[in-house]
Amino acid sequence: MQLLNKIDEMIFNPELKNNVIAITGGGGKTTTMIALGEFYKTKGYSVLLSTTTKVQSPRFFDFKVDYIFFEECDFFMHEPVKGESVVFVEQHIMNPKKSLAPRDEILPLISKKYDVTILEADGARCLPLKKHRACDPVIPKNVTSVIAIAGMSSFNHSAANFCMGEDDMSLVVDKNYLQLLIDSSEGLLKRIESYHKSIILFNQSDLINTKDIEILKNIKSSSPIILGSIKENKVY
Repeated sequence: MQLLNKIDEMIFNPELKNNVIAITGGGGKTTTMIALGEFYKTKGYSVLLSTTTKVQSPRFFDFKVDYIFFEECDFFMHEPVKGESVVFVEQHIMNPKKSLAPRDEILPLISKKYDVTILEADGARCLPLKKHRACDPVIPKNVTSVIAIAGMSSFNHSAANFCMGEDDMSLVVDKNYLQLLIDSSEGLLKRIESYHKSIILFNQSDLINTKDIEILKNIKSSSPIILGSIKENKVY
C-alpha cells in the first residue's frame, strides 16, 4: 500500500463534515502537509492548508494549491469548491520567508469552510526530531486527527545535532532514544488526546537499512507507528 493511502485509512473519518488534521514533530511536516493536500484534492475534497505556529511563506515556497490568501477578508469571500485547495496564512512582517498562523479566534471558523483542513502545528527549526517546549505543539480543540512525525535521517546520529531541545552530546538516536521520545511527556505524543485519530510517522525510512527498519518495528506506542517515506510515498 502507498503511504498516503495508509495514512488516510488510519486518520480520516468520512463520517465527519470537516476533518481537521494537525501535523507535529519534525522531519517532513510541510512536505507531508502538501502531499496530503494534493491527495485529498485528487479525491474531490475541498482542502485548506494553514498553520497554528509558523510555516514557509507561499510567496517563496510552492504549496501546490489553487489559491493563496494572506488577508481574512479575501479568504472568507472565497467560496470553496470541491477538488480545490487553498492556503491561508498571515504574512510575517519581520521575516518575509515565513508566514504566521491566522488569529486563534478564527481558526475554528476557517476549518468549517473546508472538507479537509491540514495544519502544520509545530516547529523544529528544520531538524528531524524534537523535544517539545512548554508552548508546543499548538493543537486546536477542533482537530480530529494528529500525525506526529519523526525524521529517520537522524537515525544513528548524534541526538544533540538532530533533535531540537536535546543538549546531551553523549546520546545517539537509536531505538531506545526514539522509545524515550515517544514515552516522554514532552515527546512525540504531547497533546494528543484519546479522541484524536493519531499516528506516529517515522518519515524518511528510505534512508535507513532493512535491519534497522525491523528493529524500529519493535518500538511500542499508544498511537500506531508507520515506517514510511513521504518522498517515495512508500510504506516499509
